[in-house]
Amino acid sequence: MSRLEEVLVYIKGLSLLIQGNREGFRWLDISEAGLWRSFTAILWSLPALAVGWASWRLYYLSAMPSGTTVGLGFVIKLFVVDLAAWLLPVALTLILSRPLDFTAFVVPVIVTTNWLQVPLSYAMAVPAAILLLVPGGQDVAVLLSFLLLFVNAALLFRLLRTVTANQNLLAAALAALFLLSPLMIVQSLQRLLGVMPG
Repeated sequence: MSRLEEVLVYIKGLSLLIQGNREGFRWLDISEAGLWRSFTAILWSLPALAVGWASWRLYYLSAMPSGTTVGLGFVIKLFVVDLAAWLLPVALTLILSRPLDFTAFVVPVIVTTNWLQVPLSYAMAVPAAILLLVPGGQDVAVLLSFLLLFVNAALLFRLLRTVTANQNLLAAALAALFLLSPLMIVQSLQRLLGVMPG
């Protein structure tokens, strides 16, 4: 697992790339080892994801009949959902890279988007924490979630535009892939695994 100092260095590189400065690559490890190391971003995001799981548990119980309980299995299912949402865009990127002729960008795309998920996960944990800690904070949490979704989309597009050498169409397509495919699989898996109220 990467050390905190390394993660902060990677985030510095991401900030430069988001600003359009390709010097950001010097702060990132886009070697084969760096590719595999970037998946430890999932572990760094676990505390933030756990806040979301706690918030979803509260929502689930509030929507279910009185006396409903959930245990460790419920949390494991939520972890599976988030893991699938993280890995699906990566898999689709690999599958589509050859027919769409962007194989040269696959490794930097995966490395940078993996590490970008760390700060974004903690940002998205804020509205979840509001739901947990602030009575009547639903409206604020929903508004903040929508704002963060737009910020997420903008940052992701700017990052991918730099990574793909300013190929705007490719960057937009990849950004849509990384934003929309997780939303679709999350809803499907939540129903399949029984963690969606109803």
